Amino acid sequence: MESSGLKAVIVGGSGATGRVLIRELLNSPKWSEINIITRRILDEWKGLPEEKQKKIKIIQNDNLDDLEDASKWDFAGKDSFFCCLGTRTKVGKELFIKVDKTYPLWFAKLASHFKVPHLSVLSSVGGDSSSWFLYMKTKGEVEDALKKMDDINHISIFKPGAIMNRENDKRFGESLLKIVPFVSRIESNDVGKCLRMEAELQHA
Repeated sequence: MESSGLKAVIVGGSGATGRVLIRELLNSPKWSEINIITRRILDEWKGLPEEKQKKIKIIQNDNLDDLEDASKWDFAGKDSFFCCLGTRTKVGKELFIKVDKTYPLWFAKLASHFKVPHLSVLSSVGGDSSSWFLYMKTKGEVEDALKKMDDINHISIFKPGAIMNRENDKRFGESLLKIVPFVSRIESNDVGKCLRMEAELQHA
């Protein structure tokens, strides 16, 4: 199959799911350009085979506060925005909300500004803006805000259960969940693959 020349923009690409998504896009002939907004450059993004290296465009930015200002970016003509940002509540309420709510919504507004037809956002099962729990409440607030956006053709909200086998982020709780029945869970590799496949369906 010939490449359709799809162009992606990713924020949160250095995280467990984001790095899997980038590998998926690199290995798919349908994507010709992968713009990665990141604070740190992973070793695996260096020294790739030529046909993959030419796909990657790394935008190193130490301050994601710049996402708020559309004049600092040029994403006209891009096909899909992917947001894989996320951290833990133990970093503190203020920073958690900034990473898991403020940045994703600024990123969504960028997609709207540049008339990108597809936005994919990684959320979580149980997200509920009325929850008493900070994690679930914040995820729910992001989902509610995204559902009110009507100027992006398609917004995909992924709500996976416990993400298992995070390559760069081993968590004690996940070890316990492996043996707990009736708990929704999914491999991080499968989440990244689903993000890529769903985006390709939107552009079919």
